[in-house]
Amino acid sequence: MDNEYNDDIPVWVGADAPTVTIEGTNETAVQATGPFDSMLYAGGRKEKAAADWDFQPVRKPAFVMHTEEAAGATIARVNNADGEPSAYHIFNPTYAGEKRPAGAYLGTFSAAYYPMPYGKGFRPILDIAKEQGWPAQVVAWNEGKQAACYCDVTSSVDWDDIQVSQNWGRQGFAKVGDYRVGIVIHNSLDGSSAYKVQAMAQRLACTNGMVMGDKATLISLRHTNGVLGNFDFKGLADKIGQVIQSAATEILLAESMRGVEVTTETFEKLMTICERKGLITKPTVKRNDEGGIVSLGRGHMWRLMGQGWTQPHSDWVSVSEEDTGTLYHVYNILTGAITHKPVWSDGTAVLKGGTLNFNSFNDKLATVHKVLGDMATKELGQGQALSDQLESVPMFSQVIR
Repeated sequence: MDNEYNDDIPVWVGADAPTVTIEGTNETAVQATGPFDSMLYAGGRKEKAAADWDFQPVRKPAFVMHTEEAAGATIARVNNADGEPSAYHIFNPTYAGEKRPAGAYLGTFSAAYYPMPYGKGFRPILDIAKEQGWPAQVVAWNEGKQAACYCDVTSSVDWDDIQVSQNWGRQGFAKVGDYRVGIVIHNSLDGSSAYKVQAMAQRLACTNGMVMGDKATLISLRHTNGVLGNFDFKGLADKIGQVIQSAATEILLAESMRGVEVTTETFEKLMTICERKGLITKPTVKRNDEGGIVSLGRGHMWRLMGQGWTQPHSDWVSVSEEDTGTLYHVYNILTGAITHKPVWSDGTAVLKGGTLNFNSFNDKLATVHKVLGDMATKELGQGQALSDQLESVPMFSQVIR
């Protein structure tokens, strides 16, 4: 498992909620509504609902078939030089059935890998949430390969204390009800994510998501017995306040983007940056025999950026007249397009785009916040104008050509 962590598609789990049948079994998983549903279930992700999160993963030694001349095919355990198991398969037994007697296969790992049950890492957080009165929910997806615990910590944010220490852009941010502030605890049983606690938020005007990236990541623990197996999860209570503080501070950084002007030319250069960062893709280009561009195809996210720029009052962008043409406007175009994946149409052609899985959803929002946040910091904190930062960046129309 490397230093890049991924997440995927969620399914909410809670009490007094509708249920869904788990494919291939007679079991059901409970689905509950939660404070971040309008963000996390947008863009088609609700259709990806998978399985219950509260199960005990099964760990079995790996075996392989090999051939001996006299005996024919035999099966042998995968061992190290000392004859001890060196590889283990991890399963979710909830899905056990005739075709998959051991359950859903989650991954194969070395003997050092610790397949921690989600309950061990999430229940201490849920206990804290109950004590603090925070709405909380646990999600799991991909047959239990990944899971996350979301807590709405808005009630614990001290906006006055945070604003005193900030000098970002336009002063006077007082609409504390504009955002839902949260923490998310990621985990996995397939090696795709460490156990990590991260800050996030949701802008209520458009239900766009915000993920604060590495600046607001409290901890990141690898799945080994020595690290994750011995961690004091109950001790997290004293540290969660740091994430809450970071989340609110990063929201003010996003708010500061209202004070950074973006011209049409600069916006095209920002499109180029977005393409380089994997946030949008270039459209396909059809040329005539002379090499001239005849038509452009695909490019859903690129087209949404253009639409959000010319239609700032769209419900998935939702910025005021005074904020039009600012970096804050661009921020909400990108987070809105990522969160909601709205349909684009010019009256003839229609592009819907693909549903982002939760891995991409989380990573792309974090990328937007880091890239635009760094630009805002350089202009407002260091006096380096946005136009100067992007001086050597070509406009996207040049990139296409």
